[in-house]
Amino acid sequence: MADHTRANSGGRPYGLIRPEDATGGWELAGCPEEWWLTRNFGELDARIKATTPTTCSWWIGRPDGSLVREASVRSVDEAKSAAEAFVQDRNS
Repeated sequence: MADHTRANSGGRPYGLIRPEDATGGWELAGCPEEWWLTRNFGELDARIKATTPTTCSWWIGRPDGSLVREASVRSVDEAKSAAEAFVQDRNS
């Protein structure tokens, strides 16, 4: 995942991810200062994390933490859709 800081966030939650984004099998992780989403797809795990206050990235990896695919996007919904599509394409 891309490195980032919460500098200049003014104590507000960092990034786009909020508790209400934990839908459709995605689980909320983190804390009020910085939320992220996780989902298990069997042999692959997925994460969505903020990369800037207005962007996020999706990550697909193996249980040992090794990267399979990662990409940046502009919305949480786009990240969820892209991660799900990648896993579905990989499994077909």
